[in-house]
Amino acid sequence: MKNVLVTGGCGFIGSNFVKILLDNDTDYFPIILDSLTYAGNKENLDNIKNDSYEFIKGNIHTSFIDEIMDIK
Repeated sequence: MKNVLVTGGCGFIGSNFVKILLDNDTDYFPIILDSLTYAGNKENLDNIKNDSYEFIKGNIHTSFIDEIMDIK
């Protein structure tokens, strides 16, 4: 299984990308990064099984991304 980082994954475009990704290829595991500001809404992920992705609340600061990539 391949991890794929989806920034803005709780927004309209990001959440739909995750849904399409999971519907079409089960070889990917989305790691969704979103700061949940005005455009991000975690409810956009409600109809996706919780164990098919990982959600991380945060911003795309370089040091934060480096930390996430070291964990995975």
